[in-house]
Amino acid sequence: METAQPRLDLFDEIDAKMSSLIYRDFVQGKVITKRAYDALRAEYKDNPQYTLIFNHETHFKKLYQHIGSELILDDSGEFFYIREVGDDGADEADENAFKIQVVLLILGRYFSRSGRDLELLSLPDTGLDEADISALNEDPEYTDILRAARFKNGTQEALDFITSRNFAYKVGDKRYFLSDAGNAFLLRLVTAYENSDIEG
Repeated sequence: METAQPRLDLFDEIDAKMSSLIYRDFVQGKVITKRAYDALRAEYKDNPQYTLIFNHETHFKKLYQHIGSELILDDSGEFFYIREVGDDGADEADENAFKIQVVLLILGRYFSRSGRDLELLSLPDTGLDEADISALNEDPEYTDILRAARFKNGTQEALDFITSRNFAYKVGDKRYFLSDAGNAFLLRLVTAYENSDIEG
């Protein structure tokens, strides 16, 4: 009688170093986007972390399920993120999500009020520049909102916060633009706001 050959363990198929980098990014509240912006070449490139997760999605879903998290693919912005299952860590995750929403809504509102299309916020050549950052810092409405959201150092701290979580990219010293994830999140917030306005 033949004995069944042991199946190659999925862990052997996956680069352990990259898997640990992905985990570290998720734990730091980052999203893993399909495209990453290469500031040195000034162009988008495929993100190998996203590709690895996408190609082995079942494995990563099981892996994070075993450590109390849920892996989620957001199709609209083409990015992965994890959320805690149960109550542990929910408060911190909720606060991070709230802060990201506040920053994106402020940027969207500021851009709309200045007569520019929201799409320009997600283009590397446009986005926010130093003049925009100064204008945001000088507007008492925006600074009050940011302070209420626990950004003590204003616009710069808020931009650093969303950039560190891959919702925006920094180009040069003082230019920022939204990533695909940031843009998808902003458009979703705008749609929700418009729908609540109509229903109200």
